[in-house]
Amino acid sequence: MFKHLLGIGLLLCASFSTADYNSSDNLPDLGDVTASRYSAQQEHDLGRMWLKMFRSRVKTVDDPLMQDYIESLLYKLVSNSELKDRRLETVVVDNPTINAFAVPGGVIGVHSGLFLNTDNEAQLAGVLAHEIAHISQRHFTRSLDKSAQSTIPTLAGLLAGVVLAATAGADAGIAAITATQAAALDSQLRFSRQNEQEADRLGMETLAKSGMDPNAVPAMFENMGKNLRYARSKPPEFLLTHPLTDSRVADSKNRARQYPRKVYTDNLNYQLMKMRATLFHSNNAEDLLKNWSGTNSVNGEAHRYGVVIALIKLERWDEAAQELAPLLEDDGQRIAYRIAEADILIGKKEYDKAIAMLSNQLAITPGNNPYTMELAQVFQEANRYNEADILLSRQSQERPDDPNLWYQLAEVRGLAGNILGVHLARAEYFILVGQFERAKQQLRYGYERTGNNHIEQSRIRQRLKDIADMEEKLKRL
Repeated sequence: MFKHLLGIGLLLCASFSTADYNSSDNLPDLGDVTASRYSAQQEHDLGRMWLKMFRSRVKTVDDPLMQDYIESLLYKLVSNSELKDRRLETVVVDNPTINAFAVPGGVIGVHSGLFLNTDNEAQLAGVLAHEIAHISQRHFTRSLDKSAQSTIPTLAGLLAGVVLAATAGADAGIAAITATQAAALDSQLRFSRQNEQEADRLGMETLAKSGMDPNAVPAMFENMGKNLRYARSKPPEFLLTHPLTDSRVADSKNRARQYPRKVYTDNLNYQLMKMRATLFHSNNAEDLLKNWSGTNSVNGEAHRYGVVIALIKLERWDEAAQELAPLLEDDGQRIAYRIAEADILIGKKEYDKAIAMLSNQLAITPGNNPYTMELAQVFQEANRYNEADILLSRQSQERPDDPNLWYQLAEVRGLAGNILGVHLARAEYFILVGQFERAKQQLRYGYERTGNNHIEQSRIRQRLKDIADMEEKLKRL
């Protein structure tokens, strides 16, 4: 199911993945990036609808630290890119393979496997910069504009296939788009090489402007080439629309040489997230613990952190605290280390210490999502449910599109006895994962518990109307 969905996502917008580089078609000049019969707002609305349906069928990584890192890196890159509409949404997908994808309207998806298959932050950033370039240049919608043939699918029509795949099953979704895609592919594919060349060029410019090594792009291409050579099977032919050719690799090397040579230092936060991803995808924390222990490589600090989080997973709290101590002493303000400290304190049931430490960190960085989510967890473990409810309710105003936050808020409100709040939080969660009927059901349950609170009743009626509008848009796709 997931591969089918991702494949369709690739067709929505050129994507930087091992499935992208197995064709060699050409296209004409792409023209003015602002010229399209689709408005930026149309792209935005349809992209968000796609994301809701996508979330309804795929597993995501609900790790606030990893999400925060990806968001921070993306916004650093975006600030140095040509992207004008910076209303981005990111989703970290629980999948160990190399892939990232862009959907019209500013949706960027990242496989957790990108951490496993990249060597440094610049390589990961090169992938993301490539995706940002596809969005900034509006490659997909502009490619549709290039053809006046009625057989070319509209943006809404193509997204409808993705929505159907997410709601009625992958085979039905693929069947829905196969006819239009088959008729359109010959024309569509001719844009692939030109789109990829433009995204490569702009992505490398963004990377360099962000202070990262442009040579990471050809290095990542080579990683992908190796991945393809050793792959046991290849994706279906119709997904192989974005070629990785020898000339493309050579072009990226030549382009990277045009930038001044510098010494680049990798971001430690990337290496820490790589450790988290590796542990996340491992079935044997003990083996990782052995591999990471006593490492004296250049990534020694990251490996020590890996030891810490492996020990935490194994619930060996005292050993984890001992390994963490030098990291805190040298770099006590690094978020990953403080979150690890809180995890250890939770494990040892030293809740007051954890609350004091996290509250202090939030005073320094108000609104920080990893700290907020961790503090809410401590409150919950300490049976201080009302405080967790207040904290997450406030955070939901800052991150209203975060399904993990709404899920946790519903759990906390249930423990706090806030039944109306449970239904409202569950409704928001179900909206964000494209389960509209369940969202409406929760809102109706909530309405029954409002008593004579006319303000709350009005809010619920408005939310039900919002869902009806979403469903109407879905029908029009």
